[in-house]
Amino acid sequence: MKLVKDSERLDKVLANNGFGTRREVRHFIRSRVVSVNGTLVLDADAPIDLENDVIAINGEKINIRTNLYLMMNKSANHVCSTTGGLHPTVFDLLAPEEHRKFLGGELHTVGRLDVDTEGLLILTTDGALTHRLTSPKYHCSKKYLVYLRDRVSDEDKISYAQQLAKGVHIAKDDNDPEADCLPAEIEWVDESSFAEKPAASCNLTVYEGKYHEVKRLFAALGNEVVYLKRVSINDLCLDETLKPGTYRELTAQEVKMVDAKENCSI
Repeated sequence: MKLVKDSERLDKVLANNGFGTRREVRHFIRSRVVSVNGTLVLDADAPIDLENDVIAINGEKINIRTNLYLMMNKSANHVCSTTGGLHPTVFDLLAPEEHRKFLGGELHTVGRLDVDTEGLLILTTDGALTHRLTSPKYHCSKKYLVYLRDRVSDEDKISYAQQLAKGVHIAKDDNDPEADCLPAEIEWVDESSFAEKPAASCNLTVYEGKYHEVKRLFAALGNEVVYLKRVSINDLCLDETLKPGTYRELTAQEVKMVDAKENCSI
């Protein structure tokens, strides 16, 4: 059997779509209940065209899922890794069915949020999408809601905006070297409606993903971030109906909205 581009073996397709282990699926296929494009198939190695072939079980069409795309409202005190150590991980928040393998690969986070940072986190099995969202050459936009330790005068607000628009030099942090950041955009927020009023608050949009970048930017400006929440990536905004620590699948339209290929410049 020779697989062509965008094709996979029938048993792998069924196994990675929740129909059992590879051995169980092979027995399932031999039981004469699986058809491809209306034709009964007994060969577990049969190549499947993922784009065009129609697989049915007992005459009922199944939906082939190559990748999984999830939006999570990350809560504080969770880390974006598979092993938590001192803290639980975002993977601990997922239902068991999300942990199985998909044709596209293993489920992983698209980048990372710090343990104390909340907000929009994408988890996917789509490695190509992850590359487009995290590679510095794509200049993907990420917007954060920021609470600051110190009040900022109207004069300093103008200064902050001017410095960020030119690109701020940030100091070394842990093993990450000092660096010149790409220009960023700041929008000041009226905090009078907040339950707990911060000294100052803003939305900051950055176009790269340096380690602790937002915190280091404000440190360079002489202030300190006391609360941080990511609210959007490219055109995709956090679903505010998601409570912290909960998640849902992205729609096909939302995947397009977040995709760097569609929204970012090179």
